[in-house]
Amino acid sequence: MKILLAILLGGFFGFALAYVGATGFKNILKMLRLEDLSLAKIILFAIGFSSVLLSISSLFGIFDTSHLSVKTMNLGGIIGGLLFGVAFGAVGTCPGTCIGAVGSNGVKRAVAAILGGLVGAFAFSMSYGYFKGLGLFAALNMGKLTLFNISDKYPSVFNVGFVGLLIVGILFMGAAYILPKRILKD
Repeated sequence: MKILLAILLGGFFGFALAYVGATGFKNILKMLRLEDLSLAKIILFAIGFSSVLLSISSLFGIFDTSHLSVKTMNLGGIIGGLLFGVAFGAVGTCPGTCIGAVGSNGVKRAVAAILGGLVGAFAFSMSYGYFKGLGLFAALNMGKLTLFNISDKYPSVFNVGFVGLLIVGILFMGAAYILPKRILKD
């Protein structure tokens, strides 16, 4: 039953990505070039909406926060995030939209991006010991840190809990609403 549910939810997610244009490489590149912010507005609203749902469901005990997984924040993660951002801008896709593009419109580019991701993951796994020996993962090690104290297991930057998450979610949805459709012209 869990596998069937995962397939259904994955199919729905892929359909939603294709429907809003998130699987189109040109749409993503236009967003990154600030030529068309429609996709950015959708992403910002979705983050805000899911934050509101998470905070409300947690406040009422519907969602168990033990299901949340927080990764360690360190210099290696920061560098990895920067590399991911550069690759995202160069290719015009991320892992989620890339898989969606295989099923919709950009098979060649999506397969190339998937293979590039696999090569990158292999290179990282082969060099992990070397970078760990250099102290890359011990530098700026902040541990498993969250913005808001949504669980007793993890320390937080702000001590406002789910109410803070709710406020930020509402602010994100408001920002998505007032954000202009474009900043730069084509």
